Amino acid sequence: MLSRVAESLYWMGRYIERAENVARLLDIGLFIELDADLGGGERFSPVEIALTILACRDAFPLDVEAPSRDAVLRFLTFDRSNTQSILSMIARARENARGTQEAIGVDVWSEVNRLYLFLGGTRAQRKFVRGPSSLLNTIKNSCLLIDGMIQNTLPRDEVYHFLELGRHLERLDVLCRILRAKCPILTQQVEGTEAAMQLVRWTSLLRSCSAHGPFLRSERERVEPEGVIRFLVLDPEFPRSIRYSAARCQESLESISGGDDDAYGCEAERILGRLESDLRYLDVEEIFDRGLLRFLDSLQHTCHRVSDEIQRSFFLM
Repeated sequence: MLSRVAESLYWMGRYIERAENVARLLDIGLFIELDADLGGGERFSPVEIALTILACRDAFPLDVEAPSRDAVLRFLTFDRSNTQSILSMIARARENARGTQEAIGVDVWSEVNRLYLFLGGTRAQRKFVRGPSSLLNTIKNSCLLIDGMIQNTLPRDEVYHFLELGRHLERLDVLCRILRAKCPILTQQVEGTEAAMQLVRWTSLLRSCSAHGPFLRSERERVEPEGVIRFLVLDPEFPRSIRYSAARCQESLESISGGDDDAYGCEAERILGRLESDLRYLDVEEIFDRGLLRFLDSLQHTCHRVSDEIQRSFFLM
């Protein structure tokens, strides 16, 4: 496969995944702002914190002292000058999909193109005015539809594995960012009425990762910090956990590079192998002993190293 095609597939997978995550993050933030009293201690509102997670707070227009909820939602949904907006990411996914139409098939290309044209048109604007949540759900569903088409129509060859590699590496990176942004306040010791608010925040964290229902079924316990971190970081079966995503990245890299259990085919595969092994034998108490934020910083650093090595091994040729 040409390195140009492989890179397009990889980044298409990443942009679709990132757009879906941003839509979910904004929708959950909107839900919390409208349905709960935030109480004290919040530096940023649930919607506004998405600016921190996506590292685009500096790019937000500073002509107002306190960003309004509507301004942040529009900035992260429609603003073409913001590289982290959903429209910008879908536009880049479309450009990557356009050059790989033969590989991904007509159905996948058509849905990516349809989503882009919808977001750039007046129908999406009108839907946003009627209710942002409805528009964000439409975006999420379209991204999930694209993923479903990929899962059900593509052979398990290099095309599929480059898409999967991008998707799961992005999922791992976004979850690290979400946990890194939200955990400082979530892990504070609180009492009284603020304790009830902490439960809402932990629950919203699970919902922003589509993990609330699966967590309750799997853990069968109260929503507490140790259980949530264990589930989101270490669970081997939950598709949005860090361990699961790392394992899928490693599998796709093995399929692409031809590595096996006894040898690795590229540096990214070696780094992911060490990460997957570390996560397999780690327990949540050790994560808190290491320091949760320090652990998450280390994870994100590893994620960036893997991304750089994939770029060096497969695309700079």
